[in-house]
Amino acid sequence: MNTQFIGEHLWPGQLGHFFAIISFVGALFSAISYFISVRAEKNNVVLSAQWQWLGRGSFIVHVLAVFGIFSTLYYIIAGHLFEYHYAWEHSSLTLPTKYLLSCFWEGQEGSFMLWTIWHCVLGLIVMRTAKVLETRTMAIIALVQTCLATMLLGFYLSADSRIGSNPFMLLRMQMQGAPVFQMANYMSFIKDGNGLNVLLQNYWMVIHPPILFLGFASTLIPFAYCIAALWKGDYQLFVKPALNWSLFAGGVLGTGIMMGGAWAYESLTFGGYWAWDPVENASLVPWLVLVAGLHTLLVYKATKRTLTITFILYLLAYCLVWYSTFLTRTGVLGNTSVHAFTGEGSSLYWHLLVVLGILLLLSVVLLVYRWKSLPKIKSEEEISSREFWMFIGSFVLLLSGMEIIFATSLPVWAPLYKWLTNKDIAPPVNPVLQYNNIQVWVAIIIGVLSASILYLKFKHTNMKTVLKHLGITVGIAVVMGLIIGFGQKIDAWQYDILLFAACYAIIANIYYAFVVMKGKLKQLGPSIAHWGFGTVLLGILLSSYNKQTISFNTLGMVMDFGKSASENARESRENVLLFRNRAVAMGDYFATYRGDSTSPSDPRTFYRVDYERRDSVTHEVKESFTLYPDAFINPKGQQGLVANPASKHYLTKDIFTYVTSVIDPSKRTDTSTYKSYMVHKGDSIFIDNEYIVFKGFNADIKDPRYTAQQGDIAVAAQLGLYNYDGPVQDMNPIYLIRNQYESTIDDTAKKLGIYVRFAKVIPAQQTAEIQVRQTNPKDDYIVLKALQFPYINVLWLGVIIMVLGFFISLYNRATAKTVVVSIKGMKIEE
Repeated sequence: MNTQFIGEHLWPGQLGHFFAIISFVGALFSAISYFISVRAEKNNVVLSAQWQWLGRGSFIVHVLAVFGIFSTLYYIIAGHLFEYHYAWEHSSLTLPTKYLLSCFWEGQEGSFMLWTIWHCVLGLIVMRTAKVLETRTMAIIALVQTCLATMLLGFYLSADSRIGSNPFMLLRMQMQGAPVFQMANYMSFIKDGNGLNVLLQNYWMVIHPPILFLGFASTLIPFAYCIAALWKGDYQLFVKPALNWSLFAGGVLGTGIMMGGAWAYESLTFGGYWAWDPVENASLVPWLVLVAGLHTLLVYKATKRTLTITFILYLLAYCLVWYSTFLTRTGVLGNTSVHAFTGEGSSLYWHLLVVLGILLLLSVVLLVYRWKSLPKIKSEEEISSREFWMFIGSFVLLLSGMEIIFATSLPVWAPLYKWLTNKDIAPPVNPVLQYNNIQVWVAIIIGVLSASILYLKFKHTNMKTVLKHLGITVGIAVVMGLIIGFGQKIDAWQYDILLFAACYAIIANIYYAFVVMKGKLKQLGPSIAHWGFGTVLLGILLSSYNKQTISFNTLGMVMDFGKSASENARESRENVLLFRNRAVAMGDYFATYRGDSTSPSDPRTFYRVDYERRDSVTHEVKESFTLYPDAFINPKGQQGLVANPASKHYLTKDIFTYVTSVIDPSKRTDTSTYKSYMVHKGDSIFIDNEYIVFKGFNADIKDPRYTAQQGDIAVAAQLGLYNYDGPVQDMNPIYLIRNQYESTIDDTAKKLGIYVRFAKVIPAQQTAEIQVRQTNPKDDYIVLKALQFPYINVLWLGVIIMVLGFFISLYNRATAKTVVVSIKGMKIEE
């Protein structure tokens, strides 16, 4: 085998792998140093401080090494160093610069690195702000960073087993069996990379993964504070920082999840923003459990109740982040998810299980060890108290998350069930319907509680005042619900109840913010977050319940979508065949496909579709717009089409369209031919839905297509192209005699596929021979699906309001005046 390979750049990979090793060593030494510092705190303060400084220094080295990994890998990707497998697998020469960062998180290694980077940033903040809890929290953060650092090591234990995956692996090492890599000049055969997954070539996928991973990373901090509190048994210290970090994590992770919904809405073609896909569920469940923990921590802060369940929820939330990682990265989900990783074999499977086992073991052992010492209040809460109903709400959120993760994990536990019982478990026929039928009741309960709970007081509530306020808000909500329900024809009883719950959450929280709280902004975080949640529920209901397909196929033809006969028949009813330049009725609109276009710098093909809404009596055009749904045709050399939708956004609805089938460009033909017409001035030529009027000759030609030369005889035919609505454009084909040879310069109306040629002039008769060719519509067509989402902007508005509520609450608590109390000789900030 050759030991020298021509054209390779080895130093970036060697440097990057060196940084990966330093990252692991730095995180491990930091975790050990902080652990020793914690152990020495009681007996040797000086020694504890020395190990604390070592822990800090080691963590900073780890941080610098992580950013070194990032910089080196970016250099390799941006420099198109395709001798590296990661660059070859995820990028290409034609990939736009704005998508280079997306190459990082397409692969396993890059997404783990993104997660690690956010932990580094958050760890530095905790190192500076945790004060007396620094050593304990940083020991946990450094431990988790050690686990993450192993994901990038790529150390082989045997031919089939390794620790982590090295992003700096050379292509020839990854594909050793290929004969080309036995050649010293193999780089001369590597002309381009495999390219980024076409679904990730969207601006949402540049910003959505970093926000989502920041949310995942943020859940580590409340986890670390809980472990720190359980470690020494001083439970009051962790409350304020855990509460603030929970608000931050809840706001960021919620934003990341809904950014994913926006990406799915704009990039995927299942017709919506949420499909209960396992990857979506895997991100939602930790958020639900985290929010539940946030509310029980608020109860503990006010009443000293629910500390045990608070610890359980926070610890579970972060362990669920890792379990979700296991589900989506190891391939155990199989074909149940459209955008999970396919897995890296058994090595990653067991690697993630080991990390998850470490975190679970740490959590369970400390909980069991401290169980008897956890403060408990023997008396029961009053049913009319805020803490009672906050606990109920948190418990419902926990049950919701457990139902979702249990159903999502069917591919994991079904084989175990079969092994125990020798029976198979059939997956649900319609998983979306199953999720909806269960989660609608969760939404109703949480909607009602989020509307009512702020009116209650901790410990004891004057119900007379509360019932007065609730009576007013319930009455307004009922009226609002009836108006919306009748107007939108929501006639399913469970969704009528959900409609009331959503309206009640909106009205009650607005009333609370401006009537009860007098509009004091800093104190309105909870009511604004709950108001936003109610608005989200309303947006989901309005946009989903009356979502309708407007692309009805009236031709009666069944198209082949590569599915079963029944599915092909259903899809055919909801997809319309658009021949070029032929208007087809589509809901309130007439849609006309005008052709496609491409760009050398963009691998997509854009399809122009014009829409017109006309008056039903006068046929006058009331509205017109153009959409450009696009598609990757035969991406990465594979046969098929990957479509990206295009939408027309209104205040009250979206028109959502995407291409489901197109004619293969390599098989497209043009069967049209020129037809000749002898015309005098004023004559018309009728062609399909348009006509051409001959207006006369023009010998004074000023046309950029024609450059005059001495001896030329040139004349242009002045033509006007019209349709039934009026003028379309002027056309000026040219007849030319140069050096005694006749030639023509044609003119076109490309949008309509019309080509005209001035073939001959007969001066004595003032007659012209005009040849006309119009593209045969059947030579070019697309199959289009169009949906109408009513009031989807209500959903996006609700997300913004809810997230704003999280951050207003965070700002209020972070800037609140600190009260210092002394417990067992320690000064504690509240």
